[in-house]
Amino acid sequence: MTLSALPPAAAPPLPILIVDDQPLQRTLLRRALGRMGHQVFEATSGEQALELIDHHQVQLIVSDWVMDGMDGVELCRRLRLRSRDDEARYVYFILMSSRDTREDLITGIQAGADDFLRKPIDVDELAVRLRSGQRVLDLQAGLARRNHLLGQAYERIQHDIDAAGVFQLSLLPTDGAGDDAPVDLSWLFLPSNQVSGDALNHFRLDHDHLGFYVLDVAGHGVASAMVAMIVTQYLNPRLSGCLYRQAQIDPRQLVINDPADAMRALNDQLLRQGIGSNYLTCLYGVLDLRNGRVRLVRAGHTLPLIGHADGSVEVIDDEGDFPLGLIEDTTFHVIERTLAPGARLCLYSDGITECENPARDGEQFGLERLRAFLAAQAHAPVAQATARFADVMREWAGQTTRSFADDVSMLLIEYSGPVPPAPGE
Repeated sequence: MTLSALPPAAAPPLPILIVDDQPLQRTLLRRALGRMGHQVFEATSGEQALELIDHHQVQLIVSDWVMDGMDGVELCRRLRLRSRDDEARYVYFILMSSRDTREDLITGIQAGADDFLRKPIDVDELAVRLRSGQRVLDLQAGLARRNHLLGQAYERIQHDIDAAGVFQLSLLPTDGAGDDAPVDLSWLFLPSNQVSGDALNHFRLDHDHLGFYVLDVAGHGVASAMVAMIVTQYLNPRLSGCLYRQAQIDPRQLVINDPADAMRALNDQLLRQGIGSNYLTCLYGVLDLRNGRVRLVRAGHTLPLIGHADGSVEVIDDEGDFPLGLIEDTTFHVIERTLAPGARLCLYSDGITECENPARDGEQFGLERLRAFLAAQAHAPVAQATARFADVMREWAGQTTRSFADDVSMLLIEYSGPVPPAPGE
């Protein structure tokens, strides 16, 4: 070791481990590091060093390259392997050697060494290397603290998102349309994340009419989910002014809005609330339970399907209207069909038809496969059909969980015949 005439370079104190099988070399290093104010520990081998590192919470190691048994390079390699399990703690590693070839440097760096000291050791150079190591350790400690804070923030955000997902699920239908309703209803809801930009529902508007919708807010994640949850409240028959209007003769009486009027009211509401950038597509309809007549509005949404009792599937290929929340004073037109007893109306999001199969180079599920599935399930109970379709979707997407690239939703409504008259009629 080369002694310096200069005073020792000042550096913050560190717990440093010297690893060398030569007693004289350890003594010289211990004295030099002690003069700098560091806490010094010694190991005579790589094996002993691994035992001392955790016990003394060593932050920096100065190790000889060539030693009996485990050499310095192997010690560094094993230390880095162990560090993978403790990202919050980093040990700075300096290799000492008389070697200085390009191949030797590459070998040391590949093993995980941070710095090198050429023998004989110069004290001033050692002090400079230690200051460099201290800066790296300070940066690493700051990064670990920030990662810890980010981890805590992520846990809080994740908790809130999970809670929002639970709340969103609570907004989905929980029962049928009532024992007196001549309909069988089932739905499928598979979010791409904990929360979804899709929403669906069905509800009795009065004794003779069933309202229903499927909607899809543009985008993914929390922002889309929040808009979806807001819109579900606008379409809640107990809360909304979109689905009813006051009767002209008696304002205390409410009259069911035509689907076109309901969607115009919802569009105006969205624009007034200033969430027009999060536009949405929607299929909203009213089923007359007395005769099976369906009146629908398709605001930019996917094409609805009707599965007939004979197994044929009709696509309601109507031009449709603009999505909601984009343009003021948008007008909507009504699509009208009549469901025969045993016919099924299928509404769905584009997360179904655009679902990609990774094993087929991203081929989309498409409308024809959906039609074929509905035809094959024409005589299965609707609840059984939607359950089977969930399996079909997971298999097509190659998913073992509920995770999809886009939200997947479907509402299946089977009409069985005229509704019994209301009591007193």
